[in-house]
Amino acid sequence: MTHYLKIALIAIFTLAVVNVQAEKKVTYGKSTFTLYKPLPDLAPLPVCGFAPDVAGYTLKSKNYGPGTYYAYAPGNVEKTNYKCVLTEMQNWVCYRPEVVKELAAKKGLVLLTEKATKKLFKKSRLATAGLIYQLTETSWIRFEVGTLQNCGAKAWESHEEYIVAVSFIEQVPAQTDVVLDRLYRFWNDGVRFGDYASVNQSNFKTRPTAPTDQNPNNFAIGDVLNPKKGFYRLSFDGGAPTYVWHSYEKVVETNLQKSDFDVSGAAGYNDLLAAFEYSLDGAKSGKTVFLSYNVHSRFLRDIEPGRTWQQEMTQRKQNDAQMKTELQKINKANAAGLEKLYKEIFK
Repeated sequence: MTHYLKIALIAIFTLAVVNVQAEKKVTYGKSTFTLYKPLPDLAPLPVCGFAPDVAGYTLKSKNYGPGTYYAYAPGNVEKTNYKCVLTEMQNWVCYRPEVVKELAAKKGLVLLTEKATKKLFKKSRLATAGLIYQLTETSWIRFEVGTLQNCGAKAWESHEEYIVAVSFIEQVPAQTDVVLDRLYRFWNDGVRFGDYASVNQSNFKTRPTAPTDQNPNNFAIGDVLNPKKGFYRLSFDGGAPTYVWHSYEKVVETNLQKSDFDVSGAAGYNDLLAAFEYSLDGAKSGKTVFLSYNVHSRFLRDIEPGRTWQQEMTQRKQNDAQMKTELQKINKANAAGLEKLYKEIFK
């Protein structure tokens, strides 16, 4: 086994876990595999129950849309009947903060003070800026307020505030089964309503073990989730590469014993004009874990001064096309290895 072959195989492993696939069915060699297949027995992350009657992205505004600086906002919104906390919260994006305050007051929700927010989330490393309301004893909703500065005749002189991101935060016991349940369900929700999802568990201050380490302290859930089988690491013991499988439960159980337990996730669409991106953030605080499920606007924001959104999107399209071309080259060159890898995964 040459040094270069080892590097190539490790690169294949990394690409399989990290990169978003353009399609859910892929063919390598003579085999076709279905990726991002949801698990039928997993229930959605439940809705929080505080949502507007009208989706914010459907509201008309003179400040963004065709003909304005924010020409691509709010972006394309994929229609879905799938109900979970992520698809519920996206309906708040594009609302004005004052409207959120009015609707929260009608529901009897109390806005947390800055002092109370800092005390509650001081050890969690979660984003806490914005409007935060308590929903239950162990759950909150956070509205991130963004200011659009290019809505008027003069650049960078506007001050138009909108809700640009929303987070549902829950506090759960630092128990392996509870935390894993949330990670699996976030991934499952993402692939049910979107094109892709991923979850990464690697503690915040702990140095991650190498991809070939047979005692891993981290893992990534990419295009396939198999809770029973777990995840694998490549082993080169004896020269020939083999796949050694590891348990998600074991890693999470060990990592939860440390104060720097951390988890992140992402979900979304392959459409460059998709209105939203979705994420998961989690951190340990004492004997509990705070988990934040987030929806972010991709276009309702300012970019660097002197750059237009047209320039930004031209660059994004070029980068996307280049990435797809390079990925196709890598997949073609390593088709045999990828076929072997996915056959092992789907055993």
